[in-house]
Amino acid sequence: MQPLDIVLIIAEIILFVILSILGIYLIISVKKLTKSVESIEKNVDELQKNAAPVLENAVVVSGNIKEITDSLKEQVEKVNGIIETVKDTTDSIVDFEQKTQKKIEYQLDETINYVSAFVKGVKTFWSALKGSSKRLPRNNHSKSYSPIADTSEEDN
Repeated sequence: MQPLDIVLIIAEIILFVILSILGIYLIISVKKLTKSVESIEKNVDELQKNAAPVLENAVVVSGNIKEITDSLKEQVEKVNGIIETVKDTTDSIVDFEQKTQKKIEYQLDETINYVSAFVKGVKTFWSALKGSSKRLPRNNHSKSYSPIADTSEEDN
């Protein structure tokens, strides 16, 4: 045999040994990968089993939340309606109060003016009455003449 044939045979043996080692390594890796996939499948199955009630609960909770928000919306609309009614009523009361106050103030001012004028008239009347009693002589028989008075008028 020739040295080249021996080198080729040795190279072939080394190549087959390497291929055998690679095959064994590949088989081991595939087994590990298979175990990992099986473990992942088990975990996914457990998650699915556990997730089903959680998802059902989430559906129930979301339905409850929807009902609550709908109810809140209705209540807010009712409260807004009540607030608008109270606001309108308050505005009406304020308008009524202002109108009534203006009318009463006007009538009160008029009444006060009339009473004030009446009181002034009575005071003027009394002062004129008192003043005329001071000017009139108490004795009607005696006449008093003023030096400024014109006598020609008395003769007529």
